[in-house]
Amino acid sequence: MALQLVVIGLVLVAVSFAFARSSGDALEEQYGLRAQAVAESVAEIPEVRDLLEAGAISPQMQDIAEDVRLRTGVSFVVITDVKGIRHSHPNPERIGREVSTSPSRALAGISDWYVETGTLGPSVRGKVPIWDGTGEDVIGIVSVGVLTGEVSDAVQSRMGGVMLVAGGVFLFGAVAAYVAARVIRRQTLGLEPPEIAALYEHRDGMLRALHEGVLAVDKGGVVTLVNDEAAMMLALDRDSVGRAIDDRDDLTELLSLSGGPGSQRNVPLEVGPQSLLVTVAPIAIRGKHEGAVYTFRDRTELQGLVSELESAQSLVEALRAQAHEHSNHLHTISGLIELGRHDDVLAVVMDHSASERAVADLYENRSGGDALVVASLLAKAAIAAERHVRLLTHIGELPQTELAVSRDLVTIVGNLVDNAIDHLGGGTVGGGEVEVAIWHEDGDVRIDVSDSGEGIPPDEIERIFEVGYTTKGTPSHEGFGLAFVRELVERYDGSIAVDSELGSGSLFSVRLVLGRSVARKEALVDV
Repeated sequence: MALQLVVIGLVLVAVSFAFARSSGDALEEQYGLRAQAVAESVAEIPEVRDLLEAGAISPQMQDIAEDVRLRTGVSFVVITDVKGIRHSHPNPERIGREVSTSPSRALAGISDWYVETGTLGPSVRGKVPIWDGTGEDVIGIVSVGVLTGEVSDAVQSRMGGVMLVAGGVFLFGAVAAYVAARVIRRQTLGLEPPEIAALYEHRDGMLRALHEGVLAVDKGGVVTLVNDEAAMMLALDRDSVGRAIDDRDDLTELLSLSGGPGSQRNVPLEVGPQSLLVTVAPIAIRGKHEGAVYTFRDRTELQGLVSELESAQSLVEALRAQAHEHSNHLHTISGLIELGRHDDVLAVVMDHSASERAVADLYENRSGGDALVVASLLAKAAIAAERHVRLLTHIGELPQTELAVSRDLVTIVGNLVDNAIDHLGGGTVGGGEVEVAIWHEDGDVRIDVSDSGEGIPPDEIERIFEVGYTTKGTPSHEGFGLAFVRELVERYDGSIAVDSELGSGSLFSVRLVLGRSVARKEALVDV
């Protein structure tokens, strides 16, 4: 508001100064033309011409000049001959003396007005020649003037009204500035410009620090905000703000998400080579839809985290199952000892030791990727046993692969086996059997996981690979397993097929292309 008042005040001062200058110039011209007109009238008086032709200074000339001066209101009427000698003057003492300003232009026959300084001070004066009776020769001049002090007084009288108007304008401007300041503060939520700048800088820094992509568009598809992560994920420039992106064919599906009611969370979306999870929140201002905010996360990275979490949970569950199984064995042994059935105690211990030794032998005969897969299946076996599910594994010798590839194999096998065990352990079948076969064939790794469960309805076979689809009714991290499996399979240019029949179980067949050939060597472990 103070800034606006300063601007208004400066504008009014500048306008008033310009008006005073232009008004002064206009009044000078007006007084000059008036003085020139009066002088021309005096020059046409026959008595004036006759007295100048007579040559002698006559009191009658002074009377004529003073009469004109008083009737017209000018400051002086001076009549001179061709030699510049005054024949009239407001101060009689100066009659008969030579004029103080040059009469050359008037003597040359030129009629005009000037601003000059004479014996009476600065004045606006008109000088015209006096012609003889024939109109051929100049016999004198008439100089009529108005002192500039009178012009200044006239300007100041006008400026009084101007200042009054300027004061009214300033008062109106002050009220308008106050109203504008109130409206602007309401629109900026009471923030001053430095606070708005600081808020913008903090917001920009926060957006740059976010690991997730953030994109905001208005209802016309024009970008209003984008951070570095979103620009990288969507192949946008940082200067995309203010530009429409609805002409991007690969973003059509993304923009269509904002048309639905309410927010949408974790929607899978493919944008070029990027596999993203998108959350959409509509923007409503005063009840009107004005656009949407999109947040993006790398789906591959998120699914990797989910896989690690599930692996950790599987390990904890396996340790818990093993502890439970050992506790049961100890209780059995304790009971047999109390009954004195020492032979039966020995038989239980020998049977358990043989089972543990078989499992240990299977693990010791593996290395590299084989060891990781076998270790994972051993943990799954403990969980399956506790849930009364029989796990059969057929493991061929796998090629030596990088650790990352082995982890992917563990992820694929683990997710398929977990789903099968969960299906049998939580269904109405009452136990059941899960069979896993892994082998290497003609450069490909083949994985078959089958179960003896109730099967999958035909209309849901395609949906089971969608992100977030689950039949477990458990927390929100469920529903990523099979989607992640399919993504890993596609990463290896492989394929996954599902063969399921209601009441007869399901078979998941996976093929991964590794490009190596290793002789198949099967081992059967029955847990």
